[in-house]
Amino acid sequence: MPSTATRPPAAPAKPVLPVAGYIRFVIYKGSLGLQIGRAEHRWEFSGDGRYRLKATTETSGLAALFKPIRMETESQGLLVAGGLQPESYRSLKNGGDNNENADFDWSTAQVTLARDGSVRPIAPGTQDILSLNYQLAYLGKLAEGSEIGVVTGKKYERYAIDSLGEEEIETPAGRFRTLHLRAMTDNTTEIWIALDRQYLPVKIRFTDRKGDSYEQVVSEIGTPSPN
Repeated sequence: MPSTATRPPAAPAKPVLPVAGYIRFVIYKGSLGLQIGRAEHRWEFSGDGRYRLKATTETSGLAALFKPIRMETESQGLLVAGGLQPESYRSLKNGGDNNENADFDWSTAQVTLARDGSVRPIAPGTQDILSLNYQLAYLGKLAEGSEIGVVTGKKYERYAIDSLGEEEIETPAGRFRTLHLRAMTDNTTEIWIALDRQYLPVKIRFTDRKGDSYEQVVSEIGTPSPN
């Protein structure tokens, strides 16, 4: 368990990712193999060492007709030597507060969860569920696996990230050489990061405890390729 002793503020760092950009995804329900929605991630790093991540997910087509859902999440914080250091995580569902918010206090290494008001100690390097996708660019030796604390908005838990090796995947945005990562808790989260595109997430699969899976596959990346 991490110490709750006061810690000095972390020093700012330069972003590994482009200063700003976006990724658009199409969403499929695994058991149906049909597109049921779309998603967009946007990020921005400011000159004062801060970052902002926003994600919008919504149903489309017949799924939107029968069950319209729009989820919005946002992570804000600092960029430090070890990568992203979240300060707040916010979640909206159909425009209303989803009560899955979290506030990080790094001076005491604690997070406050809005759902039940609990305060939990957190390990250094802990991420929220959105920033996790982009923190991967800052973790070394991912091919050997890693471990990281993750706040979902409902709880805090440790993710043991296993590497399943390199894979070439075909997407609506083209073909990517990726590293396939997997974290198994009550649910299973898999992320494919593009090795030649600054470790950006180009495919994300979530499988719940019932075995239902939802897959986001990149359709567009709004940032130039690295030189």
